[in-house]
Amino acid sequence: MKRGLTLCIAALWVVACVGTAQPAIAGGGATNFTLRDIKGKYLRFSSYRKKVVFLNLWTTCCTNGRKMLRHLEKLHRKYKKRGFVVLAISMDGPETRSKVVPTVKRYKLTFPVAIDKDSRVVKLYNPKRVVPFSLLFVRGKLRKTWEGFQTSDLGGMERAIRQALSQ
Repeated sequence: MKRGLTLCIAALWVVACVGTAQPAIAGGGATNFTLRDIKGKYLRFSSYRKKVVFLNLWTTCCTNGRKMLRHLEKLHRKYKKRGFVVLAISMDGPETRSKVVPTVKRYKLTFPVAIDKDSRVVKLYNPKRVVPFSLLFVRGKLRKTWEGFQTSDLGGMERAIRQALSQ
């Protein structure tokens, strides 16, 4: 337990030290990034510009972040045929990265998952040290952000997704 807490604190410290990037602003354009997903394929954010994208930044040591992944999988399956995609970006540091693939398998995630090894995505979207941190993009424009996660957030998230898909 103590080791797990130490690893979580270390992961948060890494996130806190990523620089002074400007936070993402609603209505602003999406900044492209490229990462390798956990299957080794390139994940280019720009290839999703015509879709409604839920970008989720998370860590394996965050209970709420893992809980959120299960709900995001349900939303992804429900709306993917309408142009909705979830991109999950792990912010895990070197000491916990080995837990990402087992977490993906455990929750049977079907959406793309990548690991932000160099904190490039974290720097772009400045999650203010909040884990999880999520952004909703509609055709390349930022529409909404969420800091943290509670089950009570799900209704608002799904409403925002449905509204974005109807535009």
